[in-house]
Amino acid sequence: MTLRYATTVVAAATMLATAAAVGVSASEPARAEAASAVTVRSCTGGDITLSAAEKRSLDLHNGARKSRGLRALCVHPALQKAARAYSRDMIDRDYFSHTSKDGLGPGARLRRAGYDWRLSGENIAWGSGPRGSAERTFKVWMNSPHHRSNILDGGLREVGIGTATGAYGRHGGATMWTADFGTR
Repeated sequence: MTLRYATTVVAAATMLATAAAVGVSASEPARAEAASAVTVRSCTGGDITLSAAEKRSLDLHNGARKSRGLRALCVHPALQKAARAYSRDMIDRDYFSHTSKDGLGPGARLRRAGYDWRLSGENIAWGSGPRGSAERTFKVWMNSPHHRSNILDGGLREVGIGTATGAYGRHGGATMWTADFGTR
C-alpha cells in the first residue's frame, strides 16, 4: 500500500511539475514582451509605448540625426499606429511593398490612420533572425540613398516605427519593419 501511495504521489508531483514548466514556458514570451516595452513622450504630449526593438530603432534614427545637427524625431501616435498596422498587414498577407494589397500607398494609409501630413516618407524592410534586428535594418536603410534621405530629412519631424514578427514567404520568425515619417 505504501509503495502504491508513494508511486501515485511521485507521479502526481511529476505531472504538476510538468504542467508548471509548460505554463511558465508558454507565458515567458508574453512576459518578455511586456518587460521589454518602453514608454516615451509622444509628439502630442502624451505617453506612447514602444517595443524594445522600436525604441532601439528610434534611438538609432535620432543618433544619426543628432550627429548631423538635425532635430530629433518625436513619435506621433497616428504614425505609430500606421507603421505597426502596415508591418502587421505585410506579415499577415505575405507581401512586401510600399503599396498595400488594397492599392493604398503610404500617403493614403497615413491619412486613413488620422495623420494629416504636409510632407511624408516611408521606409520598409524585413529580415529573419539577426537580419531582422533594429541595428541591421537601420544599417540597410542608411546604406540606401532613398531610405537615408528619409531618415536625414530635416523637414520630416515626426515618426512612427512599427514592427511585426511572423512568417513571411518561407521565412518563419521574420520581422517586418515600417518607419513612417511626417510633418503636419
